[in-house]
Amino acid sequence: MTAFRRAAIAGAMIAAAFLTGCKPEPATPRTAKPTDVPTAGPLELKPPAKPGQSTPEGQAKLAVLLAAHTGGKPARLDALKSAGFTRAGVLFLNGPPGFPATQTVEVAWPARFKSSTEITTETVGTTAVGLSPEGNWISQSNRPHGDTGAKALPKQKIVDDLLLTAQRQMQEDHCFLLFPFADPLTKVVLADDAKIGQEKDCYGLHVWTPALDYALLHVDKKSNLLVRLSFAGHENGRDVLKELLFEDAQDFGGVKLPAKVYIRAAGIELAEWRSLKVTAGKTFEPKHFDNP
Repeated sequence: MTAFRRAAIAGAMIAAAFLTGCKPEPATPRTAKPTDVPTAGPLELKPPAKPGQSTPEGQAKLAVLLAAHTGGKPARLDALKSAGFTRAGVLFLNGPPGFPATQTVEVAWPARFKSSTEITTETVGTTAVGLSPEGNWISQSNRPHGDTGAKALPKQKIVDDLLLTAQRQMQEDHCFLLFPFADPLTKVVLADDAKIGQEKDCYGLHVWTPALDYALLHVDKKSNLLVRLSFAGHENGRDVLKELLFEDAQDFGGVKLPAKVYIRAAGIELAEWRSLKVTAGKTFEPKHFDNP
């Protein structure tokens, strides 16, 4: 396993989510690379200079995107500013086969974030992180597969490069919930079109949001749903191109979010999330984000 892949997978685990009790699939690794991962040509991030304001054409396209995801009611996204989601699927530790994993994220916009990833190999490993004004932390544990007893997770302060990786993950997950794109401070201009997969002709948008300074969006011209989110992630001490490809949009309280998400970093496949559960409008005490 290359040093970059190890770091990328560590970042994927850190970046993930606090568990809500969903049981992972049996500890059987994937034996082949999935054939349904959307494909696209080589991608580079070449953002233009950040504009002082959105262009009318870009703003109009972004409004259509938000309407498609919210049934014409972008205000529905406000409920996702304090929310949680859990998804299950596969993490790729060294290419195929992949291993069953569960990821949960809880956010309280703008500054509080807690995530955990549980991955099943011969043992069940859990990595959790928290980011908040009160402090940043990481904790990890391993337990034998089948052992369901409660485990104390030793916690330590998260610092330096690992902290930057976690902060980028927080920004990514905010954007996954779409609400930053509806923020009045968001700026948008048109980008080049792209073809993703066999059928999806997409228009592009350069977007600068309060959550993720710059992101490149590609949106299906037929459905006006988001197909790909690309930005500068952080792995192994350097910025790398991160891509999230979305499929199977499902309705969660009037907001369409993708149940299937494929995640790549520098072209390496990190995760394939196949299912999604969302709870919007959750109420959190600040201390909720202090411990695993």
